[in-house]
Amino acid sequence: MSNLQIVQSMPAPQILSLESVSSFPLDDSERKMLSTANRLLTQEFYPQALVEIWNASIRNIRRRIENYGVDLFIAVEVEEGNKSKFSPKGDTLSARWEGVDFSNLLAGAKNLGLISTKSAKTLETINWMRNHASSAHESDEEVGQMEVLSFAMILEQNLFSIPLPDPGHSVGGLFGPIKSKAFDAEELSVLTDQIKSFNQRDVRTCFGFLLDLLSQGSEPGLANSHSLLPICWAMAPDDLKKVAGFKYHNYDLDKDADSSSDKGAKTRLLEFLVSVDGIKFIPDGAKAKIYRRLAKQLAEAKNSDYGFAKEEAVSQTIKQFGPNVPRAAFEEFYQEVLSVWIGNYWRRSAAHLDLQDFISSLNTESLMIVVEMFVNNSRVREELFQVKPKAQALKILGEIDAKLTFAAHKLRVAAVAQLVQAL
Repeated sequence: MSNLQIVQSMPAPQILSLESVSSFPLDDSERKMLSTANRLLTQEFYPQALVEIWNASIRNIRRRIENYGVDLFIAVEVEEGNKSKFSPKGDTLSARWEGVDFSNLLAGAKNLGLISTKSAKTLETINWMRNHASSAHESDEEVGQMEVLSFAMILEQNLFSIPLPDPGHSVGGLFGPIKSKAFDAEELSVLTDQIKSFNQRDVRTCFGFLLDLLSQGSEPGLANSHSLLPICWAMAPDDLKKVAGFKYHNYDLDKDADSSSDKGAKTRLLEFLVSVDGIKFIPDGAKAKIYRRLAKQLAEAKNSDYGFAKEEAVSQTIKQFGPNVPRAAFEEFYQEVLSVWIGNYWRRSAAHLDLQDFISSLNTESLMIVVEMFVNNSRVREELFQVKPKAQALKILGEIDAKLTFAAHKLRVAAVAQLVQAL
């Protein structure tokens, strides 16, 4: 006998809430809601019956998620770039889920395989109808008997009657151990192979979970995330990698977004993004702030007495971040790169070796901005009256010229080289 049985009889069809034999039975509250829907239906209060079916469905989905693993649901929210509003300290089911809106609940449950696309679409339709064609709102298009029965039948087959998936045979089986157990190298190798076998949906869920562990910073989950998150990163599409970038951006804008006990989530995430060449996925606003800070460090090293060792130390850090400089910080950053590159009266440091990619990777538009900096930027020009810096500047201009195609660009480089030569 099923969870929810639809009986269409004459003259009054009914929704009968009966004993469940599925592996995920109705609870008392859901049973009461469906019983109320049954009475409302027999009394021809169809919109009100639909609302009770809706309430029972949402409660059932919430319970499914809690039974399957709230950590999994939160991981999906992280993957979607949302801050989870689930409240684990709530005393009741409603209190715990009060802040999670309907769309996030459905998306998370569907991504975890707890509900089908059919049931999700059905609930989306019911949500529209309860807001526009139910007793809660005056409407000329009230829901009718057959519509309520149709929705109930779909939900019986695609929600109330289906069992929970087995976490032991999916990504969910990893979550508890990764969060609570320290693994040796052999065990981590097994987990790595398991992650590599995941489909894209499971990769997304695992990525969100491991990213959340990294942010929380609690051991042994942190150590496990350091080992396993790069595996997920390598399998993740760019849109998923951007989630980590936006998470860093949120930490940069809102210190309260960091709920970790040591308030070190922003630093841990930045270190991770550097290690996987992920700086490019940070939004430009936060990224500009990073490169301005690096430019300031490079300027301080260049301006210090006997600063070559300091330049080299800073340039090694800059190399780790890679040439991902946003336009907003371009000139402020590149003036310091060029200043270090051309050196001073005595010579230049080895820092230019670490900064090579910052010139060689530029496109034509950016190269021409660099060319103009030898004319308009006082920081770049301040050493050009010296023989050795001037020679290095002319060498850079020659290398840029070799990369250009259009004659107009080449003519401009030649003109700038003459101006530099004349200093």
